[in-house]
Amino acid sequence: MKLFLSIIFCLSALSFAAENASKGAKSPMVVGIVEASQDDHVLVVTRDKFKRKLLFNEQSKIIYIGYDEEVKEIKAKCGIRAQVKDEVISTIYVTQDIGVDQPEPTPEMVKMTSHELFAVADLNKNGKISYVEVSKTIKYSLKHGPITFSKVDLDKSGSLNQGEFEAFLAKTKWWKMSRKSPQEWLDSADQDKNMLLSKEELAILLGSTAHIEIFFRRADSNKSGDIDLNEIAAFIDTLIYPSLKKQR
Repeated sequence: MKLFLSIIFCLSALSFAAENASKGAKSPMVVGIVEASQDDHVLVVTRDKFKRKLLFNEQSKIIYIGYDEEVKEIKAKCGIRAQVKDEVISTIYVTQDIGVDQPEPTPEMVKMTSHELFAVADLNKNGKISYVEVSKTIKYSLKHGPITFSKVDLDKSGSLNQGEFEAFLAKTKWWKMSRKSPQEWLDSADQDKNMLLSKEELAILLGSTAHIEIFFRRADSNKSGDIDLNEIAAFIDTLIYPSLKKQR
């Protein structure tokens, strides 16, 4: 268990460092929405509401994500994730406009198979899932969306077929957490078999120690120092339906 937790901690530390790298007015990673674009620069409003002017040079690498038949260009409302140094772009991922509304699954969607969800996400019914479609129906993330989509789009077609869509679902938190019952999650993480989860065991359930203090406080609603089955069920519900966090 100690070795497993050590691995989780190392991976979580890397994730936490990456998260911090995208925050602030001078962060080396810039995640946001394009306000305007010119040949030599792009104006971006970041997720934390800073306005950044990012410059292109001959070494700047532009990667377009989810462009199937669309013209590849950077324009207002495009999403971007860029690595920069002194505001000069080294690599920039560009996506089409996905708006600002983050989708949340319905109780009906949570019960669906991957094939049924494919039909839900295929908004224009052309038999494939675009980056815009998956962002509006399954998972919205300006930061992680482009990387996840790029990794699962194995044929680099700019859209997802059924198999690629299932790989995308496997990286989507609400989908993963809804594949098991609360009892099954408890059984899989309860190392000492006392029918309760400690903070360390909750990290096993989540597969990460990132923000574990916050998650544990949220889950331990009766402040007992352990999490019982009812608390696990309520906590998992907030991972599947994020709007529930505002109600607790």
